[in-house]
Amino acid sequence: MFPQNNIVLIGNSVVEQSKSIAHLKKRVINIDSYNDEDLIGEAYKNPNPYGLVNDDVLSILKDLNLKKSETLIIVSSGYERGKNFHKELQSYGKIIGNSSKTIKNLQDHKSLILKLQRNNIKTPEIFSDIKGIHKSVLIKNSYMSGGLGIKKLKDDSEECSKDEYYQKYIEGPVFSILFISDNKKNYKIIGVNKIYNKKTMFSDFCFSGALSNVEINEDQTQCLKNMINFFINDYGLVGINGIDFIINKDVYFLEINPRITQTCFLYDKAFNDGFIDAHINASLNDILFVDKKRCSHIACFENLFAYSSFVIKTDLKEFSFVSNIPKINNHIEVGEPICTINSISDDEKKAKKLLLDNISLVKDKLITAEII
Repeated sequence: MFPQNNIVLIGNSVVEQSKSIAHLKKRVINIDSYNDEDLIGEAYKNPNPYGLVNDDVLSILKDLNLKKSETLIIVSSGYERGKNFHKELQSYGKIIGNSSKTIKNLQDHKSLILKLQRNNIKTPEIFSDIKGIHKSVLIKNSYMSGGLGIKKLKDDSEECSKDEYYQKYIEGPVFSILFISDNKKNYKIIGVNKIYNKKTMFSDFCFSGALSNVEINEDQTQCLKNMINFFINDYGLVGINGIDFIINKDVYFLEINPRITQTCFLYDKAFNDGFIDAHINASLNDILFVDKKRCSHIACFENLFAYSSFVIKTDLKEFSFVSNIPKINNHIEVGEPICTINSISDDEKKAKKLLLDNISLVKDKLITAEII
């Protein structure tokens, strides 16, 4: 447990975080870009679509006038560029997790890839000249995560912006591994997820869902342990973090998420008081506790996205398996998420089947909405 009474959650989808910490009877303040119906605690809208820390977030915190010594802040999105928002955010409370310097260093993809190669960690090839090979090339953005900004290269004439780079496209299933680490560089693996994505207006590979407790072989597990050790030793990662990877004969590193991710809630019961409490205690008190036997079940979810813009007129609170529920009369733009559909079972096939059934129920309810 920790003594601070105010917990500030900043991101673009913090519903599950607010649920994870609600039972601790702290003051929970959600600063979220969607401000969904099922947020638990106080809710404040951040107009930034990615939930980034910006002047609007700082203005909200200033108006709240929280006591700095009694406030913890968790950022699960990132920081708007232009000025040192991490430093300014520190004036309102203790930031839990990795520093802005660490995050900035991890966004330097050229330096990161060189370090990965020196540590015998495989990663898709980076190109400077793409003539004649555009069919197997992606354009990626150094400052975005969750698949946002990833595009398949259409032809040789398509150029990168200053924040983008060319990377080889590798076929294969995509996974993520979650781990929690303390300030002494100890860590525990939380779980491995199968990751799903969809094509939206924001990305050709937008993160759209996951399946928990995926089993991989010993060689693959050892590769992932090497990756985790590298990031902890070279970058000092603390709290809950995630690594995205692809399996194609070998294990290839894709992306590091140095923050709470959208898959963490799948393992909430593996911790004594939920994943947010575990994240805080690992960062503040060097306490690591994970009991995977508590959540050995298979859980999965899928985000539904809008194919065209519409105004939500349907109340989805009647469904116990729906989360990130939009408020009535909210306007949802093309490509934006509508809601999240969940399922859980002791069997993978049953969990997947139940998820499809739940999606059908919601689609029937949202008959006027166009869904991807």
